[in-house]
This record gives sequence, C-alpha cells and structure tokens, in this order.
Amino acid sequence: MVKDPEYLERTKRIWLAEQNLSLEKKFEILDALYGEARSLGKFGEDDLLLGLDHDVRLAANLNANVSIPSR
Repeated sequence: MVKDPEYLERTKRIWLAEQNLSLEKKFEILDALYGEARSLGKFGEDDLLLGLDHDVRLAANLNANVSIPSR
C-alpha cells in the first residue's frame, strides 16, 4: 500500500521527464517485457483473441459516459 500517493506521483513524473528514450528503444523494452511475460506463461499461443470481445465491451461501457472536451 502506498502511504504517500502524492510523493509517488511527483517522483514518477520526475522520473518520466528525465527519460529521453527514443521510440525504437521504447519498442525494444516493450518487446523484451512481452518476451519475459511469455516465458513466464502469462501469454500463450493458444488463442490470442480469447476474451477480446469482453475487453472491447468493457472499454465501450467505461468510455460511454466520458465527455470529450471540445477544442
């Protein structure tokens, strides 16, 4: 449990601001994390679309009441 969420947010913003990663480096990190998750059995090759319909419905319901500010 985070005892001081404001401190955590400030620290996270500072850390993110200091990161000067290129898009290629970000994708490299993403691919490495995905590979690690697959090696741990978190993403299998059985059915990549399993549960996608549920996720799409959930996202649609969550975003249904979100108003988009006009520019």
